[in-house]
Amino acid sequence: MPPVLSRQQGSLLVLFCGLMFSFGPLAFRALRDADAWQFLFHRSWATAVVSAAIIVAAGRNPLRSVVEAGLRQVAAGLVVAGLFTLFIVALSRASAAFVLLMQSTSPFYAALFGRIFLKEPVGRDTLMAMVVAAAGVVVMVGGNVGSGDALGTLLSAILPIALGGYAVLIRSSPIQDPGVPMLVGGTAAAVAAAAVSSFGPGVVVPAYDVLMGVIGGGLLIGVFAPVWNYAHRYVPPADVSLLLISEIVMAPVWLWIWRDETPSTETLIGGAISLAAVLWLTFRMARDGKPALSARGRGLHVGSVPGYRRYRPSSGPDV
Repeated sequence: MPPVLSRQQGSLLVLFCGLMFSFGPLAFRALRDADAWQFLFHRSWATAVVSAAIIVAAGRNPLRSVVEAGLRQVAAGLVVAGLFTLFIVALSRASAAFVLLMQSTSPFYAALFGRIFLKEPVGRDTLMAMVVAAAGVVVMVGGNVGSGDALGTLLSAILPIALGGYAVLIRSSPIQDPGVPMLVGGTAAAVAAAAVSSFGPGVVVPAYDVLMGVIGGGLLIGVFAPVWNYAHRYVPPADVSLLLISEIVMAPVWLWIWRDETPSTETLIGGAISLAAVLWLTFRMARDGKPALSARGRGLHVGSVPGYRRYRPSSGPDV
């Protein structure tokens, strides 16, 4: 049977996955010739292929897994595709700082949706960490939010709502393969990106740029997103979205180290504030000994998480 995680262990998994996701902008910055839509295409198909391969390695049929997953997981996959596309279009019509600032509000939407649809209260510690982390992001971007058109502003505002909704969808889904949303989302996003690119330069790019797409999608998303999905069983939606702020905080650091893109003092200070809030919440839960949140019988099993070869349903009570 799949391993049972404590709430702290689940939180650490989410935090670790956020750190892995933060390498995505580094792969994008390393492109030589591909544009954003071409990168989105290659990142998306790689995500779908790796997700399918992991499901096969777990001893399951990918198509059957999608059928058995149910509407909520399929909907979560379509939300993933929307997130991939929203982010690209928003960045093309609004400043990166503004998109980043709006994305940092996703824990508030996740908390709201979790309270409304899952009846899960938001603890005082989580609320405090959310406010401090959001303040840190405000410091990061400073007054450099720039300007964008109305569509860019609208899409940037929708992005955190979709992120919060995704956390609730995964938390409330029947127990199935955690790779399914990425398989569905990667496929849908690849189709959308290919359609857009067909009106321009097409999807053929140099092998090096394809490799960057495979790293950004197949490795960073295809491998780690199922682990992230599985951790949703043990971590409330608000905490999941909050812990993923580590992605926002660490991305400029990797660009600084490997691309010589020196961040501003405000970026470093604000990032330190946000990361401190996230780490404080994680270790606060460890000291308080908060239990795992697996009693609702929802979430995704570990059948297609890398490192576990096969899932066999347990005849005992669901964990």
